[in-house]
Amino acid sequence: MVLETNGRVCYNTGIEETERDMERTKIGVFDSGLGGLTVLNEICRYNDGLDIIYFGDTARVPYGSRSPETIARYAEQDVRFLLAQGVEAIVIACGTVSATCIDLLRSRYRIPILGVIEPAASEAVRMTKTGHIGVLGTKATVQSGAYAKEIGRVSEGKRVTGVACPLFVPLIENGFVEDDPITLLTVERYLAPIRNTDIDTLILGCTHYPFLTNAIGAFLPGVRLLNIGTALAQKLSHAIPLQKNDAPSDVAYYVSDDDASFRSIANARLDAIPAGVVQKINIESY
Repeated sequence: MVLETNGRVCYNTGIEETERDMERTKIGVFDSGLGGLTVLNEICRYNDGLDIIYFGDTARVPYGSRSPETIARYAEQDVRFLLAQGVEAIVIACGTVSATCIDLLRSRYRIPILGVIEPAASEAVRMTKTGHIGVLGTKATVQSGAYAKEIGRVSEGKRVTGVACPLFVPLIENGFVEDDPITLLTVERYLAPIRNTDIDTLILGCTHYPFLTNAIGAFLPGVRLLNIGTALAQKLSHAIPLQKNDAPSDVAYYVSDDDASFRSIANARLDAIPAGVVQKINIESY
């Protein structure tokens, strides 16, 4: 996969644009940065035949350390940008937004909006044997208690332990992933308190965190890690009416700041998202 920085996304699929657009649902996907690409990767892995607009708010990442009011304002601007591109449904590929303001967005915008928490909670309940589920997330996500509430709604009697990992997102956004010594020390610092517990299922509650799957898994051997992007992608067609065809999904990429990490990490770490042009937009105008 090669992500470029200028020009327009163009694919030679052998299908006329007008015919293809009539047959395919256009969905919007957004995140505070490159973490949402892990969700996009899984959507493309499990769902062919879609037109996708991806927006990464690279100028204002991370969202997880902001106030709820600021997160909501950013999220509404992201939604308005995607609506301006003609999307018919929106996937919030951001754990923080899903945890703090998805109800607000659903009340204000009459379009199907799917977050990462509901599908992840259902899958975690299915996976756990001990009944003790861990959640790694940003400060805003953990403080919201959104995962514990949703898991409790799905199944009574489950224990949920949240661990805030605020340094993970800036480390990943700056390319410090997996085997970097600083990242490994940070993983140890955050996860040491839950290492010798009966947690058997761990939700990677921020879409950036799958970039650290190997490091987290090595520190917590035997614990099953749940990629919230995979859980969402597998339930997407059940949650949102999708009109698809047999052609590969097309993706147009937009960011709010030109970030080399967005391209380089996606290029190196993700395997299912299509190549495309990355265009910079002024999100503050929405």
